[in-house]
Amino acid sequence: MQKQGGSGISTVTLLLIGGAVLGAAAGLMFAPKTGRESRKELKQYANKVRKEVAHVAQRTKAGFEGAFEKGRALLESTAA
Repeated sequence: MQKQGGSGISTVTLLLIGGAVLGAAAGLMFAPKTGRESRKELKQYANKVRKEVAHVAQRTKAGFEGAFEKGRALLESTAA
C-alpha cells in the first residue's frame, strides 16, 4: 500500500488557493461599486481601524504603566 498523505494535502491546498483567487476575481468583476467607491470605503475602513488600534495601544500602555507603578510600590514596601 502506498501512502498519499503529502500529495493529498498539497492538492487540497492548491485547490483552496485556486478557489480563493477565482472567488476574488469574480467578486471584483461583479462588484456593484466602482473602483473609486471601493477605494474610498477601504480608505475609510483603514482609518477607522487605525484609530481603534491607536486607542487600544494607548489603553494598553496605561495598563502597563499602572502595573509597573504597582510593582515598584510593592518592591519599595517589601524593601522597607
